[in-house]
Amino acid sequence: MRVIRFLFSFIGLWICALSLLALVLDGVRSIAANTIVMKSLGDTWFEINRDSFVMTQAFIQRTVHPLIWDPVVQWILMAPAWLVVGVIGMLFVYLGRKRRPKVIRI
Repeated sequence: MRVIRFLFSFIGLWICALSLLALVLDGVRSIAANTIVMKSLGDTWFEINRDSFVMTQAFIQRTVHPLIWDPVVQWILMAPAWLVVGVIGMLFVYLGRKRRPKVIRI
């Protein structure tokens, strides 16, 4: 169990570092454009790997349900990349935390 907690914490910290990197890149773009610029998760994913984005969309629409893609997944993909990735990283860190022992009071 300790190994799994360590892996969750380790992966979570790396994901949080990627989130921080995305936030810094958005800050650099904002300074260069002289206005606030936040790149969405969908735009970032589409630029990194266009084929997997299209295949995931087709899989969700055909296999799961088309209504899952439109309101739910698109809403997540329109959020800033650093925010979505940061929430996922914090979830992994939370799952990997050391739990306090339960105290039984009599």
